[in-house]
Amino acid sequence: MFSRPTTDQVILDCRNELLNAVDSAVSDPTVKITIQMLENVLRNVAERAAHEIAWMHEETDLMIGFAAEVEVTLGKSDELTAALTAYHAGRSDSLHLDDVSKTYGLAGECFSVAMEKVFADSHTALHLRSREILAIRLDHENKIMGEWAFVGRG
Repeated sequence: MFSRPTTDQVILDCRNELLNAVDSAVSDPTVKITIQMLENVLRNVAERAAHEIAWMHEETDLMIGFAAEVEVTLGKSDELTAALTAYHAGRSDSLHLDDVSKTYGLAGECFSVAMEKVFADSHTALHLRSREILAIRLDHENKIMGEWAFVGRG
């Protein structure tokens, strides 16, 4: 047992109990499929709990940096200025998940508006930079999904 367990460790311990104690005591195929589904969810939630806030901070910095770069390179637009103003007015330095998530959402809007401007102006270098940021986001999502499997399907 951990003396100071993290959330992901607690979730993984629950997952191990489900697999080692509950699954072995169950013979009903439908319940076994349910256990496998729950195991998938617990594994994904543990990964997310371990990294979600850090990933959102990292991605927020990238998205806001990109939006600022677009504004400098391509010039201001009413939409981008409004999105950046909303971000700066609504962002929080709090580490509470709801606050981090809100800040992340505001940054995502800035990123989206900036990408629209990049596409409208057909700016290749900024387009490629936006794809790099999207690749980082996809990598984080893939880490959350892990070895996701569709259970009960042969």
